[in-house]
Amino acid sequence: MEKLYTAEVTATGGRDGHIKSSDGILDFELRKPKELGGQGGATNPEELFAAAWGPCYLGALGSVAEREGVDVSEANVKVLVS
Repeated sequence: MEKLYTAEVTATGGRDGHIKSSDGILDFELRKPKELGGQGGATNPEELFAAAWGPCYLGALGSVAEREGVDVSEANVKVLVS
């Protein structure tokens, strides 16, 4: 299968670090959550994982639904990452 798209993000500094995408759209600080002993106040890797997983799941669901003639345009997913 031919590659259609490659996302590129550079992370530095670990859980209390910084991420930036090659196109500059993502460009922000990361902070470990207070619940895990961090200072909080910024997004964290767990939130980013949940934010990515939800749309991927809905995309897969949408592909199957379209093939089967089912409308899932109002579908939503709540992702919990622990």
